Amino acid sequence: MRLVVLYLHVVGAVVWIGGLAYQAHVLLPAARRGAVAPFADAARRARPVAWTAIGVVVLTGFYNVTQLGDLARVMESGAGLMLAGKFILVILAIALTSQRDFAQLTLLNAAVTSGGDPSRALRAIARLDRIVLLLALVVIYLGLAVSRS
Repeated sequence: MRLVVLYLHVVGAVVWIGGLAYQAHVLLPAARRGAVAPFADAARRARPVAWTAIGVVVLTGFYNVTQLGDLARVMESGAGLMLAGKFILVILAIALTSQRDFAQLTLLNAAVTSGGDPSRALRAIARLDRIVLLLALVVIYLGLAVSRS
């Protein structure tokens, strides 16, 4: 059971962060060169997949925490502090992803359908994507560090 949950946790993270990296580094540059509608459509279609993956990551993450063992041992090993940092960064990444998907992407879709200027929404999405991808690198490191402590 533990291996299945860990597998789902890793696959969920890969789907979420991998999809975001693809959008940020392949589709978003194309949108900045004028292909805004295909980017907006792809981001809209990817949203249910990404949020399902986020849900899987959160639920399996909670389960994985219960498998760490005795709380006193976890705290003594330093894993408790790393885990707290990881939780804070994951919550921040989810909050920024929700800002991207439910606020900025909505503004981008409105600009595309009304013929308005999408550049402000594209800049905000690019900035949010970079921050979430950077947070993901730190979260991955902390996850590995906790698993090894």
